[in-house]
Amino acid sequence: MSLGSIFSEDPFPIFVARFTQKTRTLDLDIIIESLKSDVAQVAPTLKQVAETVIEEGISEYPVFIAAQEMVNIGKPIFDQDELPLNWFFSASILEDFMKREIVLGDKLQQFKKTYGDPKEKACIFVVTPEVAQFVFVTYEEVDGM
Repeated sequence: MSLGSIFSEDPFPIFVARFTQKTRTLDLDIIIESLKSDVAQVAPTLKQVAETVIEEGISEYPVFIAAQEMVNIGKPIFDQDELPLNWFFSASILEDFMKREIVLGDKLQQFKKTYGDPKEKACIFVVTPEVAQFVFVTYEEVDGM
């Protein structure tokens, strides 16, 4: 299944979730529970990567990808052999998601509003065979896990 087909009906499906909240679907609940331990392990690095992307002027909006299998979006952050994780993590930027038409121009302001402050909040594009959703979580929230 291509990412384009995932978004064919609703070009900007967005799901804002806090890891401590109940989500709207059982599938997303299970996915987020599975993702929690990995995110807790890698959160300091994600925050550092986000800060670097912003400070070096690469983008104002870093986007991380968490996938159950390798995907062709972004640059891998962790070596699975060195850090045993259940998820593959990559780093990208909003501009790449716009270029790929995952985030469409007419939804850009909504995306930015939902994202909030990229220095305080991580945007993680979660990709599984069943789900492809944006999840926004504050770094403070992750530190408390």
